[in-house]
Amino acid sequence: MDLRAELKESISRTCEVPVEAIHDESTLEALGFDSLASAEVLTDLEIRLDRELPVDALRRLVKATTVGEVTELLQQELRVPSSTL
Repeated sequence: MDLRAELKESISRTCEVPVEAIHDESTLEALGFDSLASAEVLTDLEIRLDRELPVDALRRLVKATTVGEVTELLQQELRVPSSTL
């Protein structure tokens, strides 16, 4: 499982931004990633990864400002060692 790639694909579909334009340093604001987009991306990731995220994951993710920060928070939520990504 490549969480980073799955996240970028989800953001691309939800925010209608080419996946090639999404980098770890990309700010969520610049991508048009708001609270609604956050909920859509989390739901999409749960389906794609066949894993359920904790209910309060959305609240923690809204504190992130970049794609890289979202990836780190999701790794923590899913308890996936970063070395496997």
